[in-house]
Amino acid sequence: MVGGRRPPGRVVIPAVGGVREKVVGFLGRARGESAVVAVARLMSAGCSLLIAVISARHLGPAGRGEIVFVLTVSMLGSEFMSLGANVSGRIQILRRAGVAVEDYLGLSIALAFAQAGLMALVFGTVGILVMDLSTMVCILGTLLGIVMFLAFMLVDAAFALRRTLETGVRDLLIGVAPLVPVIAVTAAGRLSVAAVVGLTGLGYLIGGGYLWSVVYRRTGVVRFSRRSWGPILRNGLPVLGGSFGQTLAFRADRLILGVLATSAALGIFSVAATTAELPRLILLPVTQILANRVAGGEITATSVTSLVARLMVGYAIIMAVVGAVGASLVLPIVGEEFAMARDSIAALALGEVLLGCYFVSIAVLTGLGRFRLLPVPAVAGAVVILVADILLVPDHGALGAAWVRVAGFAIMGIIGVTSMLAVLRRER
Repeated sequence: MVGGRRPPGRVVIPAVGGVREKVVGFLGRARGESAVVAVARLMSAGCSLLIAVISARHLGPAGRGEIVFVLTVSMLGSEFMSLGANVSGRIQILRRAGVAVEDYLGLSIALAFAQAGLMALVFGTVGILVMDLSTMVCILGTLLGIVMFLAFMLVDAAFALRRTLETGVRDLLIGVAPLVPVIAVTAAGRLSVAAVVGLTGLGYLIGGGYLWSVVYRRTGVVRFSRRSWGPILRNGLPVLGGSFGQTLAFRADRLILGVLATSAALGIFSVAATTAELPRLILLPVTQILANRVAGGEITATSVTSLVARLMVGYAIIMAVVGAVGASLVLPIVGEEFAMARDSIAALALGEVLLGCYFVSIAVLTGLGRFRLLPVPAVAGAVVILVADILLVPDHGALGAAWVRVAGFAIMGIIGVTSMLAVLRRER
């Protein structure tokens, strides 16, 4: 070629090595990791949403409400039984604070037995006596709680080993694995609450099993040393206050609607909440990677402020779109039985904007190792949501619960951002 021109009819193919290097370089940056994991979680959530739509249309609001109750109990139990060890262990491993992945895995297995006991207790009492669930649903719910817990703990083990992209594969498996069987069972006319709960558990088992193989190949023998668990648990207790308070703030309205209202009201609210919560799956991997990079010193206190501001503004724009068009997209899919969810979606989208501020600020505090500051915003928001829901849900139902979320998430966002800014000023 002369003068940068090539003869006609010839095609210049880029070197494979060059393309591969660019892809590897992109995936090695925080932006690349976040993009891949976010896409995987969105695809997983899309599968879960399809399962929710199928179960809502074939089982009605009452059946969907029972499924949501089982999932909510399993998620709350997973957060509580983690004792905050998932976050404290991950950050201490990344900060090279004397904690090994082998010790973390041993602690995770030990806590899984406690999770089994908790799930059996809750489903055997509240599930049967209050929610009138069948024995089979309670048994499957207990198993779901166990595999969900282990899959939950393994994510942080993979993050600690810098196997971030593999966590996206786990998320994808959790969503994809149950979808085809649910469709097949529905086509055969045998869809039930027990089938959905059992197949959801199968997805967590497959996803968690994959991530266990990824982590186990890169570690030594799992250790069951209570002395080694001490630092993880001591630093985890403040995290537990934050993570459990956070999960309670996210899930308390579902529990209260199920107990104080009806399964149908819970089913309707869950459709609205799921619509508003879907973009959260984009934000969460970004905040987890942000915390990891801050902990590893790759993002400094002086450079993090502008990044945080961009994340908050971008998430607010996404949620504005959801609030404007979410109802018109979702309600034709789930059916007219869920029409009452329309008024709740816009309110819930506003709440998610405020919650986004909380997530980003808490990620920075976590990465800086300020564990003792984590419980305050989450517990404050959870208390407001719990008390207000108990007062308002019996009379105002799902719409009342939606506006309670706005108030609770506003408190979480304000306290979280204020704490983050105070710490960053001291770090500088």
